[in-house]
Amino acid sequence: MISARITPLFAVTLAFACSAGAGEESMSYSSSFGSGNHGSASDSTTGPDGEDDSSDPCAEMSCEDATDDIPITGGISSTIVPDMNVDLAPWAAVGMGGMSVVGTEGSENLMGTELADILDALGGNDQLEGLVGDDLLLGGGGNDSLNGGDGNDQLEGGPGIDICEGFNGLDLIYGGAGDDKLYGGGEADVLFGDAQVDELYGEIGDDRLFGGADGDVLDGDLGNDTLWGEAGDDSLYGGDGSDVLVGGEGADLLAGGLDDDVYIWRSGDGDDVIDGDDGGNDVLWLGGVGPSDLMPLKAGSDYVLVTPSGSIRLVGFYSGLNQIEAIQTEL
Repeated sequence: MISARITPLFAVTLAFACSAGAGEESMSYSSSFGSGNHGSASDSTTGPDGEDDSSDPCAEMSCEDATDDIPITGGISSTIVPDMNVDLAPWAAVGMGGMSVVGTEGSENLMGTELADILDALGGNDQLEGLVGDDLLLGGGGNDSLNGGDGNDQLEGGPGIDICEGFNGLDLIYGGAGDDKLYGGGEADVLFGDAQVDELYGEIGDDRLFGGADGDVLDGDLGNDTLWGEAGDDSLYGGDGSDVLVGGEGADLLAGGLDDDVYIWRSGDGDDVIDGDDGGNDVLWLGGVGPSDLMPLKAGSDYVLVTPSGSIRLVGFYSGLNQIEAIQTEL
């Protein structure tokens, strides 16, 4: 393991200047990072070439060097990154031994039994209730409402705007196409948002939430949850417990909440914002970069970490509202 303070070696020019009568150092900077151009400190988001400099943390305020404000350690293995593979063994017996109910293209209510049932709504705006047993609920087309009930259930919303609730048991929930709302329930559930703008709520238990495409909202709530925003500009909220938040591609908001949280950012993920709490010992892990690739800045009350392919902003860090105790890099 290599422990290092940051000494940026990329093509960056840091110019420290004190204006007449000023007692505080301020910073303007320009950075090429190969092909990118972050511009220099100014009062607008338009650079000298007329390009948008909104990603420049010093575009609207002066910045200061923040090299010593958070310890940065390089050479930390990617084993800290959670595995995205899901063990489907708890749902191997869904729908086995109970009724098989197939709906129509109209809107109807389908209800299961105390056994492991299959409810297939087909088309229409349907309501499905699995009740007891390890059930398989298929919403099909239309705007459906699915409630698994007790047991280890598998819910698939299908096309349309669906509401899927696992309730009790270990539940596996797929939103499908459409703007869906998924609720895990009382145990360790797995939720997949899939396409469109989805809302995923883990509720109680150590849940795993996958946003999918587009800008999703993921809320782990209680338990030690793992959240993947995946593609799109997502908002991830860990809630109570020691959570792992992986924004993925896009401009994401990550808020771990209380306890010991881990934030994951990889090279190419874009510009992320971390807005957490000051409780616990929180870690920011950066994949594909090393300490020498980073430029830490104090921008107002925020701590901003500039990388060759994006930035991570810790909102309110210097106000004591958002504390990251350590930054680790893969290289």
